[in-house]
Amino acid sequence: MFTGIVQSKSLKAKLTKKSFGAELSVSVENGFTKNLKKGDSIAVNGVCLTVCSFSKKIIKFEIIHESLRLSNLVKNISMPLNLERSLKMGDEIGGHLVSGHIHGMGKVEEFKKGKEKILTITKPAAIKEYIFKKGYVAINGISLTVSSSSKKNFSVSLIPETIERTNLANIKKGDYLNIEADQQTIAIVETVKKIKNASIQS
Repeated sequence: MFTGIVQSKSLKAKLTKKSFGAELSVSVENGFTKNLKKGDSIAVNGVCLTVCSFSKKIIKFEIIHESLRLSNLVKNISMPLNLERSLKMGDEIGGHLVSGHIHGMGKVEEFKKGKEKILTITKPAAIKEYIFKKGYVAINGISLTVSSSSKKNFSVSLIPETIERTNLANIKKGDYLNIEADQQTIAIVETVKKIKNASIQS
């Protein structure tokens, strides 16, 4: 599990095609691999990946075809990748609980960078009903609160700190971002749907 608070950005990344999918090699800042172990989980642009090997400044991951299909790791390999190491017992949860299981990609429709910075993204079809105003959502692994929502898209308001510390500083209109709906919201919506269906059938 993760908190959606990005800890670092990759310095460089390389994706190499393999029979199982791809190998991702990520160059990281000094200190990011401290106490890291083979088999640990790291969220890369919000995608939970397992550390296969690492050195002081490079971490390697193996990615299956399904993860490549659902995420923007291929599309956004040229820009810095958001990185967060997995949550440990006792750690502070600064954002919300994020699983690292991407539900789909949303296309950037507009990114207003005026006095108020507002990012508007299309809703992935599979999770349209789980994204609504004031609800949580993870975008490229970043825990954010939905500021407005319609049938086709949703928006989030961003503070300068979030833009500076993440790869949202690098995105533009037309880019695809990894989206993970809040797991608690999904559970609540599905429970309500089951109760409604049960009452109709009875």
